[in-house]
Amino acid sequence: MTKLLIGDNSFIGVSHLSQERARERTENLTIASIVDIIKTASACGATGYTFSTHPVNLQILTELKKSEKIQDRLELYPVLPYAQAYVRLANEKGMRGLVDETLSKLPLLERTRTVLQTGYSTLRLDVAGILKSYLDIELTPYINAKPKNSNLQSVLLHEVATDLCVGLHNMQFLETFAQQIKDKYHVTPGFVTYNLVSFVKLFQEQGVSLEDVLIMTPFNKIGYQMSQSLETCESCLSNLHQGEVIAMSILAGGYLNLNQALDYLRTLPHLSGIAVGVSSTTHAKDTFTQLNLLPKQEPLSAQHREQAPR
Repeated sequence: MTKLLIGDNSFIGVSHLSQERARERTENLTIASIVDIIKTASACGATGYTFSTHPVNLQILTELKKSEKIQDRLELYPVLPYAQAYVRLANEKGMRGLVDETLSKLPLLERTRTVLQTGYSTLRLDVAGILKSYLDIELTPYINAKPKNSNLQSVLLHEVATDLCVGLHNMQFLETFAQQIKDKYHVTPGFVTYNLVSFVKLFQEQGVSLEDVLIMTPFNKIGYQMSQSLETCESCLSNLHQGEVIAMSILAGGYLNLNQALDYLRTLPHLSGIAVGVSSTTHAKDTFTQLNLLPKQEPLSAQHREQAPR
């Protein structure tokens, strides 16, 4: 695996099996201790950090920026939108308060430009223009806060948005998102999906290439969060000849231990990476030391090009 990513669920109080356990875990974490965890993971082989646009992650990046050194270069994989934050703000402050709070993240000049651009795009019903403004609002604070020796590697669309588009067969929005990420940020567009089979099928039916796309999706031995089934997802992965696939939920929300997860992952072809959360420096050291022993694989697109007739 060439991409070994630190996930942020442990840092923002998310657990798919027990929210009570998640709250207890985050009570013992400070921004300083999280930074130590990320540094330890990086020193033990983690290549990147994948995170939602949660306010805690903005604090984490800001603190990492002050740090003298992170082992080699930490790659960043933000996932957006962080839907819960918008719902909470809308409930607490109303829609006007939501807009004001969101725009306040931007510097004054950038805020003015974004307001004008968004207003113009709204009047024209320009979905691409509105999406571009949204991406600027959401990503700018995190890009400004990122450590100097880190690199924005991909921007991923959250599974709530991705799988809604897949369910509605809305290829246009997915393509618009991907193009905006390429044009504005010059990085690989990514999609988080809990429905790999339908996601790949939609792209194939629409004749859209997955060659320059990153897919983050669950893979674990019990089929947890894997739709339609464990078998169909494995078959889809085996027959996929484009794109890069990063496995998440490898521990099935904590149901599996790391050895069980790795025994299963070693049987899968075409995985280019793993994303996993860690909750302490000891946990980070043990996890990424073991992950770093996994065999390295070329990205799917590179494999496919080598196999293609010349």
